[in-house]
Amino acid sequence: MKKNSLLFYLGLAMTVIGVFLFFTIVRVGDFSFTHIGRYNTGPMILVFWCVMLALFVIYRSVIFELLLALSTIALIIVIVLNVHIYVVSTSMIKFIAILALIFGGAGLMIRENIA
Repeated sequence: MKKNSLLFYLGLAMTVIGVFLFFTIVRVGDFSFTHIGRYNTGPMILVFWCVMLALFVIYRSVIFELLLALSTIALIIVIVLNVHIYVVSTSMIKFIAILALIFGGAGLMIRENIA
């Protein structure tokens, strides 16, 4: 931090408040763990992950460690792709205020770190 770190903490507070307000207008819905497109992949990847975990615990091999890591990544991808996130309708003034808080606070933090 430089000589005037008060602006950094003000920017941090602005960013946190802006992100919080943005999260109040975001809705998450329609989580379906079983489909990517038309294929039923969720339970298949979950069973594959459990088998890889069991094989890794039993054999302790580098190959099974790699397969466990890959199946964990595949499981996370399936979960992320199946979550539907959307923003509810809000007034333009509220949305501009949220963006001003987020980007203004980030700008203050960046300015204090660079200067």
